[in-house]
Amino acid sequence: MNMRRSLQASAAALCLTALVAGCGQAVNGSKTIDTENVSAAGVESPGPRVLHENWPEKVPSHGLAKGLALPLEEFMPSYADEIAVQEARDIAETACMRRYGFTDWRTEDLGVSPPVSDNASNMPRRYGLSILAEAKEYGYHTPSQGTESTPPPEQEAAGAETVLRGADGSERVASFKGGALPEGGCTGEVDRKVGTLDQHFVEELSSESFLQSQQEPAVKAAMSAWSGCMKERGFNAPTVWDTDELVGVQSETPTDKEIAIAVADVECKQDTDLIKIWFAQESAIQRQLVKENQASLGGAQNQVKKTLDVASGVTASLR
Repeated sequence: MNMRRSLQASAAALCLTALVAGCGQAVNGSKTIDTENVSAAGVESPGPRVLHENWPEKVPSHGLAKGLALPLEEFMPSYADEIAVQEARDIAETACMRRYGFTDWRTEDLGVSPPVSDNASNMPRRYGLSILAEAKEYGYHTPSQGTESTPPPEQEAAGAETVLRGADGSERVASFKGGALPEGGCTGEVDRKVGTLDQHFVEELSSESFLQSQQEPAVKAAMSAWSGCMKERGFNAPTVWDTDELVGVQSETPTDKEIAIAVADVECKQDTDLIKIWFAQESAIQRQLVKENQASLGGAQNQVKKTLDVASGVTASLR
């Protein structure tokens, strides 16, 4: 495991144990590590390598979800947006670590395992499987879209965790080798300099519309028709989510049984227009949610734009 992965795991564990106080807050006061001074001069950071192969489409171009985009997607950051912010964060992290003498610090490649959806709507699989060709080849498995990446070198340098987190164990550290550390270490500096994309509100509304849509009479009728179609093919599944029980524990590669169920699933959706009907009902619900929450959604959208502008500036200045 490289240093960055191990540090992220450590930070995650600390967040869980300090949930009430808030991740990153001092627990047992602060201490200072004073040895030799470090140069405050910044070192230009090359940043991570960003791979662009097999990134998701803005809107699905094939399958039963072809051309479908829900109203709330207008307010959701794209995969490219997420990569842009993470790239800026990694560049800023590397620049910070190098200021404290970790001149070989590297972060992992970005864009190596793109998701199937361009945003949080997960449209290609929002209503379950929607592409027959994928069902025939992969069953319910997600098609592999990963790109080979070059991992960063092992980075077990002494003091790296202290500088990255601004802490030694549970104690906050104020300086390293005579140089003052940013509050929260380089991670804290990155949080303040770049920030993160917050799409909690729009995702909350998206979840609300998704759950509400399943209670619509038209969706219930279409789901019942889909279930009847599946039963005719020998599979008892009241809803599209019950196919998991039919498949059982998913093996490393799809079995013949899994593929048969997946193919029946998609073909029955096609025969009953389930996805088309479901999408229409949820779109109507989302249009109403957008109308009721226009101000809050607009504010969240503006904040995303600001974060992207900041990230762009950081990337341009430190590359």
